[in-house]
Amino acid sequence: QALVKQAFSDAELDYLGLSSANSINVGRIIPQIVYYFYAYAKLRKTADEEIVFSVPSGNFGDMMGGVLAMQMGLPVKRFIIATNENDEFPKFLETGNYDKIVPSKNCISSAMNVGHPSNLARLVALYGGMMDESGKIFTPADMEAMRSEIWSTSISDSKTREAIQEAWKEHELLLEPHGSVGWAGLMEYCKESQDDCGRDQLCVALETAHPAKFPQEIEKLLGFDPALPPSLEGLEDKMESFDHLDNDYEEFKRYLIGNYK
Repeated sequence: QALVKQAFSDAELDYLGLSSANSINVGRIIPQIVYYFYAYAKLRKTADEEIVFSVPSGNFGDMMGGVLAMQMGLPVKRFIIATNENDEFPKFLETGNYDKIVPSKNCISSAMNVGHPSNLARLVALYGGMMDESGKIFTPADMEAMRSEIWSTSISDSKTREAIQEAWKEHELLLEPHGSVGWAGLMEYCKESQDDCGRDQLCVALETAHPAKFPQEIEKLLGFDPALPPSLEGLEDKMESFDHLDNDYEEFKRYLIGNYK
């Protein structure tokens, strides 16, 4: 991701018109606003009912979609930002001091192995602060306001696996590692904040991947392979096409110039 950002800022590559398919690009975030409103519209019982969302978070794009939905008027009582062992944000929310994790920790919720979320600077800006791309804070955010709307916790791999087993045993709810982090985060929040998370409180934990993408982990924990949805059937028989590159910007730049005119 650091290489991609460096390429974006390289004037010699401007002619390529580079863009990003992930949440570095705000065009990825805007559509993610929609399903927060959709979930609320489907689940609310009264017009003024508040909702709690638990969002498994790595690069914070999904979370930003939710926060923007809240700023657009969605009655969110609290956002739970559940990270894996890359816990730079829970520590930041608690202390106000930000230290990115380099290199990021390798966890089973692999898409969330981010030690410095691209969208954190956007969140800081929404609360009146300013952070540069390196993670340096020039203007502190209103941490009191942020804490009043966001709660965060870090979920270890062992807790992630436990949550997968417990969700299946107690509810026959099949989770994969990323959704399990969100589920475990919600469970921790409800235990710690019982006044805010009573029996009748409307809560949604986001499941951000399909269990069929993690058959080995699911089989090891639950003893069966998750069923493939139609959209994934046959993919394992298709030929993969990819190129290996070292983690080196100059090599990446040469690759872009050589392959994209």
